[in-house]
Amino acid sequence: MEKVKVKLEGVEETMKKLKKLDDRLKKRIIKKVGRKSLPPMVDSYRKNIKDADEVFKVYREGKIVYEIMPGQLRRSVGIKSPKALQSKNVVGLSVGPRRSGAYRNPEKGGWYAGFINFGWLRVGGGKKYTGENRGFAQKAQSAAKMKVQVKFMRNFKTITQAEIKKLKFGQRLGMR
Repeated sequence: MEKVKVKLEGVEETMKKLKKLDDRLKKRIIKKVGRKSLPPMVDSYRKNIKDADEVFKVYREGKIVYEIMPGQLRRSVGIKSPKALQSKNVVGLSVGPRRSGAYRNPEKGGWYAGFINFGWLRVGGGKKYTGENRGFAQKAQSAAKMKVQVKFMRNFKTITQAEIKKLKFGQRLGMR
């Protein structure tokens, strides 16, 4: 009887690729679940922002540089996936005023949200902003937190099952 030796080359690389596929699948599922679960938070943000009664003018060096229309902050709120929250093993989504992409335009985006939310805006003689929109983000988060958690759990189950069905592993393994 003769001994036969089999040497597989590239097994480690193949295993790494399979692991990457698995990681990408996890990230894709989490991103889908997050995007489907966060609309109640967006609605909460929009409900907690009260529109201004008039056009707000931003001055620099004595000149008007921007005119912020009533409702601009509310319209700029959306689901974002900032690069700072993305890494190899982590998917991060956030809700808030958009300041990049098409919303980079100062007369369209919510770049001034921090000034209003935290009271950094100086109004009439250097007084801090104390209007009804101060703290809108914290109010919105506390109001919608439970809705998002419940929706996340429901969506996670259904989306994960759908992705597994796409891979067709269940049929081969006798699972349903």
